[in-house]
Amino acid sequence: MSAEALGTNLLREVKVEALDELFRTLRSNNLRQENQTYTNVPAIDKILNIFTSAQNHPNNQHQHPVLELVGSSPCSGKTQLLYHIIARLLLPHLYKNIDLAGKNTAIILFDLRSNFSLLRLRDIITNYIRSCLPQEVPPLEKETLSTLIRDSLHHLHIFRPQSSASFVSTLKNVEEYILDIRAHISANRTVSAVMISGIDAFIHQDRLEDVDGGHQHSPPSSTKTPSSIPYSHQRFRDIIAHLRNLQHTFSTPVIATSSALSSLSYHHLSNGQQVPILPSHLPPPWRNYVTVRLICERERVRKFQYGVSVLEVQGREAAMRQEAVEKGRFVVSVDWEGSEGWRESVRGKVRGEGGFGFWVRGEGVGVG
Repeated sequence: MSAEALGTNLLREVKVEALDELFRTLRSNNLRQENQTYTNVPAIDKILNIFTSAQNHPNNQHQHPVLELVGSSPCSGKTQLLYHIIARLLLPHLYKNIDLAGKNTAIILFDLRSNFSLLRLRDIITNYIRSCLPQEVPPLEKETLSTLIRDSLHHLHIFRPQSSASFVSTLKNVEEYILDIRAHISANRTVSAVMISGIDAFIHQDRLEDVDGGHQHSPPSSTKTPSSIPYSHQRFRDIIAHLRNLQHTFSTPVIATSSALSSLSYHHLSNGQQVPILPSHLPPPWRNYVTVRLICERERVRKFQYGVSVLEVQGREAAMRQEAVEKGRFVVSVDWEGSEGWRESVRGKVRGEGGFGFWVRGEGVGVG
């Protein structure tokens, strides 16, 4: 056989694969490993890994998790926790030989309530950086600190749609924006998360459309007749479809916040343990899309004991209660709604590891 014929035969055996397909395959193989870093907050990643491990999902259907942080009441700390996650993902791993344990990545954030505070985020990042400084290391100069924070925030891409229709349109076009290296300076960073602050922001507007007949505008491609699908449900289907595309392109988790409309209740397991249940008011397409919901609530302050005198209340008891309030403690628990569909191994791990605490004060946020 001539060298030319041999070369032709060998060339036929070569599998042609686009570079983006190769990278996606490599990322998929990495995601099959256990103990993935999704948020760079160990307490949260530990819970996510319970639900996303290959053992629990053999078909890898949920390799890019969807995390919902839901507040059981106003001022539950969910947005503050989101700020903390952002700080851990944006900051570099090392800066001037200081171990910041950051991910040095970019983030896509949809601020649906238009109340995301960059000033508060700056304060939280500042406090986190200072907490990483060893005692023997002098504080960073103000200009150096400001430069580090500013350079990190350049990689937080914030979008503020004003309606669900605008949100869908933005989702549809954001991929093109992120992949355009001329549009921003994050070309040398991976996208670590797609975040949605207030995923329930437009639900009431969309449900009014249900009442007013807005569902009649559902796309004809649906398997059901347009009039049989509520507008709010179809809108969330569109949102999820675009989010899945972003997850597929960038291999990222989706992290969203929401507010509860129902009261938090507790269910007794067979072993006597109480677990929290907080019903979701969002449409079924979203509830089925979410991998895990984490309930955020302020740590309960111990009530006064029965029979305590007024003097005792004004003294030791009142001081203890005030101290608890000033600590700004919050607790996070896995929502057990829908847990009947969990595997027993998941239920067992969540019973033992399905929660953590964090604090929120003027200077910043800390987990643990």
